[in-house]
Amino acid sequence: MSSWVAIDFETANEHRGSPCAVGMTKVVDGRVADTWGTLIQPPTGLSRFSPFNVSVHGITPADVASAPGWRAVLADIIVFADGLPLVAHNAGFDMSVVRAASEAEGMPWPELRYTCSQVVARRTWKLLSYSLPYCADAAGIAFADHHDAGADATAAAQVMLSAMQSAGSTSLDGLLRGHQIHWGWMTSAGEWSGSHYRGHGARKPLPGANPDADPDGALYGATVCLTGKLTSMTRDEAFHKLAEVGAQPTGNVTKKTDILVSASQTRLKPGDTLSGKAKKAQALLEASQDIEVLDEDEFLRRLHG
Repeated sequence: MSSWVAIDFETANEHRGSPCAVGMTKVVDGRVADTWGTLIQPPTGLSRFSPFNVSVHGITPADVASAPGWRAVLADIIVFADGLPLVAHNAGFDMSVVRAASEAEGMPWPELRYTCSQVVARRTWKLLSYSLPYCADAAGIAFADHHDAGADATAAAQVMLSAMQSAGSTSLDGLLRGHQIHWGWMTSAGEWSGSHYRGHGARKPLPGANPDADPDGALYGATVCLTGKLTSMTRDEAFHKLAEVGAQPTGNVTKKTDILVSASQTRLKPGDTLSGKAKKAQALLEASQDIEVLDEDEFLRRLHG
């Protein structure tokens, strides 16, 4: 399988069912062949635009006033994909948008097969952050329009192509097989499974975390440190949400820390000045600890992704 379609969504607010833009990039026989995208009018009841989301992607209610709704957009997505599998950077987020928006409109989920360029990037490069700008930088891709859905979809496609080249793979199936990553999927019967690396054993729940949290969640089993002031919620709210999804919040970066959320940098990019905690995380990474730094937007995308 050397043909697929990369996809990226932006949302109006923290609810996954509030898509306000989508971008898609089609790869055919290992080359970018076509692109498509549109603004989206979010489903009724989920159309509030939060100041934080607007600050990230710049899309406002006025921009989507005459845009098509989810029902029409999903039909166009299916037509453009034309039966090919999907690729997304942090696919847990983008596929949750498809499911939640469909549920908000009372529609069955589409039948989809997908994988994640972020999961592949973790098996390809050792980085301080696996957000899209860092992965694009590692892949040698010029990328300046992060959070433009079309630009993000194209960057995700190029990251995947670069990972294939690094692995000497001519197909997406071969790349995933070599990295022990299984395909994700969803069905119209309401069943789904994410795209994950199979090499690690099952992650263990942490003391004090929600024992009923989804073990396939992006933050499940992780020790998460926060630095700086979050824009979207208070620190106490963030700690509560982390515990709900099976993570353990902490105030300090230690050898047990898996993720540092650097809230003081809302758009972390390669070359940004790092905070003291982020510099400590960099030192731990260089000492072979698996630790990652997230900006606030990436943190929110993973919180329920």
